[in-house]
Amino acid sequence: MKKTICLAFASKLVFLLLPNDLYAAHEDHTSGQEKPIVFNPMVISATLSEKSIEEVPGTLHLLDKEKIRLRNVRRAGDILQEAPGVYIWGASLGSHTSSANRASRISIRGISGGSRTLVLLDNQKMNDPAFDSFNWATLFPEDIERIEVIPGAASALYGGNAFAGVIRIVSKKPVEREISLTGGYQFNTPESGYGSAVYRDVFDNGFAISAGYRYETSSGYRDIWSFSDPARNQAGPKGTAVTGATSTSTSRGTPTFLVGDRGNAPWNYHVGQIKAYYDFNPDTKISGGLRYLFSDVESANPTSYLRDVNGNPVISGTVNVAGTILDRITPSLFLNANSHEDDLRSFLDVEHKFSNRSTLSLSFSHLLRNFWFTSVGPASRFDGGPGTLAHAPQQLVNGQGTYSFHIGENHFLTTGFQIEQGTLKRRDYSLSNWQDQHSRTTLNLQADAEAITTSFFLQDEISLGDRLTAYFGTRLDWWTAEGKSRDFQSNTIKPNTKQSTVEISPKLALVYQAPWQGGVLRASAGRAFRPPTLQDMFVDSRRGINLSYANANLKPETALSWEMGMEQHLAATDTRFKATFFENRLFDLITTKNLVRTSTSNESIAVNAASGITRGVELSLGQPLASWLRFHASYTWTPTAKILKNNANLAAEGKRIPSSPKHLFTAGLEANWHEWAGSLTGRHVSKVFDSAENTDVIHHVYGGFQSFWLLDSKLIYTYNKMAEFSFAANNLLNEEYFQSIPNPGRNYVAQVNLRF
Repeated sequence: MKKTICLAFASKLVFLLLPNDLYAAHEDHTSGQEKPIVFNPMVISATLSEKSIEEVPGTLHLLDKEKIRLRNVRRAGDILQEAPGVYIWGASLGSHTSSANRASRISIRGISGGSRTLVLLDNQKMNDPAFDSFNWATLFPEDIERIEVIPGAASALYGGNAFAGVIRIVSKKPVEREISLTGGYQFNTPESGYGSAVYRDVFDNGFAISAGYRYETSSGYRDIWSFSDPARNQAGPKGTAVTGATSTSTSRGTPTFLVGDRGNAPWNYHVGQIKAYYDFNPDTKISGGLRYLFSDVESANPTSYLRDVNGNPVISGTVNVAGTILDRITPSLFLNANSHEDDLRSFLDVEHKFSNRSTLSLSFSHLLRNFWFTSVGPASRFDGGPGTLAHAPQQLVNGQGTYSFHIGENHFLTTGFQIEQGTLKRRDYSLSNWQDQHSRTTLNLQADAEAITTSFFLQDEISLGDRLTAYFGTRLDWWTAEGKSRDFQSNTIKPNTKQSTVEISPKLALVYQAPWQGGVLRASAGRAFRPPTLQDMFVDSRRGINLSYANANLKPETALSWEMGMEQHLAATDTRFKATFFENRLFDLITTKNLVRTSTSNESIAVNAASGITRGVELSLGQPLASWLRFHASYTWTPTAKILKNNANLAAEGKRIPSSPKHLFTAGLEANWHEWAGSLTGRHVSKVFDSAENTDVIHHVYGGFQSFWLLDSKLIYTYNKMAEFSFAANNLLNEEYFQSIPNPGRNYVAQVNLRF
């Protein structure tokens, strides 16, 4: 692993580290005096217009740039995991995960699934049209101003995907001329390095620009293990006697043997962006830009732990371990394939204020996503051999207009429309060499699909007195999806199928400014929906012996959500406390129905067959302990997160919803003392289930999701106004735990930030 990323700044450091009165310590981070308290930062996600945070009609969790600075945030998930009610795992994390774009999971208030959470970057929808997911590496922390998290039904303003909640990332805008350079290196497992450069400038003619680039690379680590079960026929040929296998079990308690691993997965990604802003006058503004992501995940060094009597590695054939015959060993058991993604996103935003009482906003965004991954087959070898390629290019076009205006003194209306078109052109091929995606031989699957949504929405903010404000909104979404496919392997043709539906999503909220100082009471209720993905509707998916059939008759999932809460600010001690009770009732959930299940074939189909409920409490507390030290804590208790009915799988009824922890707890300290700053953060996540039937009861093995406690820390030293150094320790107590895969132990990150 090359360790040259930070060295790129060495010539600058020699100059910057010379003592000079001109470079006094940065005033934002070096003062030991108490800073002004700001209780009402402005946010936009809850109403599509600027509101102070205590005025918003519902729960909103704010993660600002100072909180991001005080944490070791490599990807947005590193800070999102501190938001109450949010469980996040996988590729959305940077410091506790191994690869650039492996699977990512997110659950908000017990509702799991990335496709059920809408992610926005400013006004751009980040969810792709095929899987309703996105690569979290697209975002880099140096460009994040704040993150706003709205848990619960939000379809009244945002439409589909805003089912479990909305995550809006607000990017930084230029306020002065600035060049920021960042370089870092992560030691221990997995080793990785990263660097970024950001340029922002504001000109006298109303023009401003922001340009940035980020690069990250890692050697990966051996997190995908290889297993072989005892053969069903123990009376057959014994084969080769081997050592090196470890007896263990699956998460469902089935005996198995650990026989090797699929090597490490080295990866790298590049993100580049440019954004331009122009103010024609104080009332008319326009902005636009491009963002490009390039990501590669590879495979290297597959390893068999099996050894024959002469100590030679065994990668194929029939073997026995102390007399126990294992399923036949093949090289493909130790192989992990490659994946690639490149995204080009563009956006254009226009805003015009007709007066202090009305504003028109127009937004346009476009995504071109090129995504592919390869898979190995039974005849694949370490040096090549046949495999398959799945290529899924996608396009998303989104346009939205919003008009906000006052009617009289007591009504503030927000109206708007949105038109969205998403397309998928899936092609699956056979490869003569699984290591080379260009070695295509035959076309196995062809699928073309499109979804179009046309939406109109209205929200009325009604002042009912000095203390009480009501919000009533509704949105109408006309969703249409159509597609066709042909499976050349089974010679199955699915002709063009089209369906459409109209979803109406109302929401009502009340905000009461309590008669005692600093108190706010809130209550809200609303409906949400989530349309099925194009992948689920029109693409049959094969992986090994598993065949998942698409279902063009799928309809949207729906939810009814309500919450009631209070927020209190004690000015004398600057104590902030928030408590919220929530409930979500879920209908027409898309689940898997098994059709054929044998030792040689597993066939299933996605169907609308389940309903469920989640219910719980969120608590959060912030308390200064000194002028330079602050304590924070949050706890989410979700005792109820279960499937009430599942016509496709009766064994899942009454069971806990997968990926929905009962307990989420975070507590920590944040410090700013003269030149020093830092944080110490502890986090607990209780065990979760991965299977709908909750049969994965063994959590401390590969494939299990066990409870864990983590302690992370970061120390920052500001040398002067232009140079800042930090050192972070992740998983400080070196806890070993499984979240399906084994998670890395303690690691360290050294980072330098330069500003000009």
